[in-house]
Amino acid sequence: MGPARLDEGLHQRVARTARCRPGSTALVAEDRHISYRELDATANAWAARLAAEGVTAGHQVPIVLPRGTDLVLALLAVLKTGSAYALLDPAWPAARLREVTAVLHAPLLIAAEPVAGPDLPVWTPRVDEAAAPSGFRPAEVSGDTACCVFFTSGTTGRPKGVLTPHRATARLFAVDTFATFDENTVIPLAAPAPWDAFSLELWAALANGGTSVIVTEPYLTADGLRDGIRRHGVSTTWLTSSLFNMLVDEDPDAFAGLRLLMIGGERLSPTHVGRFLRRHPGVVLLNGYGPVECTVFATTHRISLADAEHPDGVPLGRPVPETGVHLLDGSRPCADGEIGEICLTGTGLALGYVGDEEQTARKFVTIRVGDQEVRAYRTGDLGVRDASGLLHFRGRADRQVKIRGHRIEPAEIERRIIALLPVRSCRVVVDRTGGPEPRLIAWCVPEQPDDPLGEALPVLREALPVYLLPAEIRTIAAFPVTPQGKLDERALLSRAVPAGRHAAGNGHGERPAGMAVVVAEVFAEVLGRTGVPLDVSLSDLGGSSLDMGRVCARLADRLERPVPLAQLLDHPTVTGLAGWLQGADPGARADTGAPADTGDAEVGVVPLTPMQLIFLTRHLLDPTDLTSHCLLAWVIDGELDHEALESAIAATHARHEPLRAAYLGDPRPIARITEVDPPPLERLPAQPSVPAAIAALRALFTSELLIEDADVWRVAVSPAGDATVLGIVVHHIAFDGWSESVLARDLAAAYNAARRGAPPPDQPAPPALARAYGDYIERLAMSGLVDQRERLRIELARVPSLHWPVSPGPDQVAGTGLVEVSIEPDMVAAVDAEAKAAGVSRFAALLHHYAVSLAEVTGQRDFAVGIPVAQRHGARSELAVGCHIAMLCLRLRGAALGEGPGALRAAQRDFAAAFSAQDVTFQDMLQLLDLPGGSRPPLFQNLFAVQDNAPGELALDGARTTFVRQPYLDLPLELHAEIWPGEDGGLRLTLYFRRDVIAESTVEEMSKRIGERIRRL
Repeated sequence: MGPARLDEGLHQRVARTARCRPGSTALVAEDRHISYRELDATANAWAARLAAEGVTAGHQVPIVLPRGTDLVLALLAVLKTGSAYALLDPAWPAARLREVTAVLHAPLLIAAEPVAGPDLPVWTPRVDEAAAPSGFRPAEVSGDTACCVFFTSGTTGRPKGVLTPHRATARLFAVDTFATFDENTVIPLAAPAPWDAFSLELWAALANGGTSVIVTEPYLTADGLRDGIRRHGVSTTWLTSSLFNMLVDEDPDAFAGLRLLMIGGERLSPTHVGRFLRRHPGVVLLNGYGPVECTVFATTHRISLADAEHPDGVPLGRPVPETGVHLLDGSRPCADGEIGEICLTGTGLALGYVGDEEQTARKFVTIRVGDQEVRAYRTGDLGVRDASGLLHFRGRADRQVKIRGHRIEPAEIERRIIALLPVRSCRVVVDRTGGPEPRLIAWCVPEQPDDPLGEALPVLREALPVYLLPAEIRTIAAFPVTPQGKLDERALLSRAVPAGRHAAGNGHGERPAGMAVVVAEVFAEVLGRTGVPLDVSLSDLGGSSLDMGRVCARLADRLERPVPLAQLLDHPTVTGLAGWLQGADPGARADTGAPADTGDAEVGVVPLTPMQLIFLTRHLLDPTDLTSHCLLAWVIDGELDHEALESAIAATHARHEPLRAAYLGDPRPIARITEVDPPPLERLPAQPSVPAAIAALRALFTSELLIEDADVWRVAVSPAGDATVLGIVVHHIAFDGWSESVLARDLAAAYNAARRGAPPPDQPAPPALARAYGDYIERLAMSGLVDQRERLRIELARVPSLHWPVSPGPDQVAGTGLVEVSIEPDMVAAVDAEAKAAGVSRFAALLHHYAVSLAEVTGQRDFAVGIPVAQRHGARSELAVGCHIAMLCLRLRGAALGEGPGALRAAQRDFAAAFSAQDVTFQDMLQLLDLPGGSRPPLFQNLFAVQDNAPGELALDGARTTFVRQPYLDLPLELHAEIWPGEDGGLRLTLYFRRDVIAESTVEEMSKRIGERIRRL
């Protein structure tokens, strides 16, 4: 498709895709896929009907539809008439809808049913109409033509309609823009329709031939994001800062699999940004800044961990294409380091405010840039540019605030309150002390001194959208002022005790029972209260829309089952939601909300995941197989209390069900939880050195693990002079890379408690094995991956085998070899710079260098690579020891093995496509391809992994411990490439290989080429 053009309408771009790639998926709505052919044809049919109703160029047509396919078709149809669209929220009160439609130049309103408020005839689309009359021709417009109207809060007390042209949105996807947007872009459509962020999400897909995944819930939840990544291959997402913070707090693993995450809308939290980047180093995280008058983004910045630690916060960044950023003190340009008002120029600017020439002239001004007079928008935001050219935010020049992504003018709310309520004066202030998000408090001086304004909120709900409603309305006899005579907002806030938070008791003395106990506890926890009334809605208790998301996330974690946000909206009280939860799952126990034993399945028995089935099959075929033995070792300097260690082993064994499960294959593959005794602490004879002690432990751990008898892990110690080496082996069927740190942490906590004579520490329990694995198995059964299976069948057909250029000598014995490459911090910085320039992740850049080196060494330009990915879902999954991984098969060829930024982007696209099919199991792939047997591993013979798991830190009281990573005892594949983080900010590439298949000289040559490629950057 190429980059977006600024000289045409966005609908023309969609029509071009429909001609060039008609069968490509444009929209996904639940399980329905709409192609570009169908999208364009239906929009043409609707546009013809609109034109017949008098809609033509110059109109601004309001659309009042919920987020869905009809909404997208309707706005596209409006554009095809040459008009602009205005998306309005069906939840807005009638007075608000009447007010905003009155300023539009529109002959009708598009809605599914009559709408209260607007004085316009309603046009209802016919969903079965998919062909336009032969005489209809969609309008061809220039990039300067009006495209859409966004309504935002205004200081005059009335909303402002910001009218933007086609080019303003298209510029975001022009050449050399801030990220990659193309036919492989898959992005959720989840923002409120009236926002300009809705345009970013929609046109990031449709203007580039990508796919828009429509979200029907009020906003993108953790489950919705995870489902979009898994089922539809979502690669790119936009979130407000508040929503981003909530997801990082409640379910940080939901982001796994993204390529690009854009955040903004309000100031970022460095704490949350840092936590995200440490958890997901391979995801490109962008800060986006810009008022609606400059259409979505004026600047962006790729966020690094260093930004999260910067005392001035995360920078706003640098201008996006076709955008100028100027800092002015009045009309005087500010020097670097000097604070000024941020003024914006370029093709992203709005055409003005609909029906308000005075406001347009006041905010859109002419400034001098160099020797030219240019049109600019004065944002009211204050900023400073540092010596490197990065823009930093320094607050507002006025009272405007951003809350949960909404731009709010307190003056608008104050004027509405004075007009609608019996008050003499009003001041709206922002309280940032009552919870995780700021909230609005309206302080009023009533006309009658004793008037409590008890019915104020219901009155305001009839006039204001939810995001402009104050959380509280409080009365005061007179406003406190500072010595300078200004309003003392600090004194006002000191009097504010949040109604919905920190209050004692549940309000009515009700005592919840059954499922309501769990729901009431979560309501109270989120609201920061000791109790809540059972029949008062969460919003009336002071909860925000994001609090609703927190409730759903925490209930899902407690009950170990999904709790959709839509259900909380339909059942907003403790009693209502508890009733729905109990009715939706009659097997749930009323006392705890946990799943009950229904008798339909054997208690304590869990089906195996696809990867576990592979490990079990290897074991059954050869019980002496060592490819699934995971080794850990620590060197301990200081006294080691063997008795405390034995106690810690027992506590850890009891805590983690996978460590005490029997793994069986007859009559079906299952894990059965047992009460088998913990493994004994094996004591080896003293050795003369630490290397000798490690060698003795490795020799011990070559004996088979009888996983069918719940013999899953072993622990041993070997003295070595003044030190002791502690070794552990765990079968891969119950273990993965993330489990290393979990096992070490739990073992150390129990050891330290035992040394003090205390019981194991009280800490959150990991999810039960039945839930941790059962959800995954159920998801596989219900995922409906027909399209992905067919894509894989085509993509992976006839993958060539890798043939190594030099065979090992005839006398070469089997065993595992290892070659290491050190990637210094400056080399890592070069890789990151290369990835940033190409708009890809570090993972994609490293994968590309590995794959090209492999192609050069083997002389092959078409091969497959195995890539392990985590399958940990839910907030408590990070507490579990277990096997929570899947294996992707990534075929690399063509552009992905080329050079330059395009090759990196091709490698990332190939990976994203493979990741979207992660729930197609390895066994399914083999059956799809009907692969013949042979001596080589099927599909792929090599593996590439960038390890970002936390190190296995064993913090034992009274001793100093050092984790020593162990080479594999044996390999299931011919070559394993793994990249590990170093302590100095560098990376370490380890290339494990099977000596009986690959000559060491081949691996050394490959390591040399990888190092040279990176050093040349």
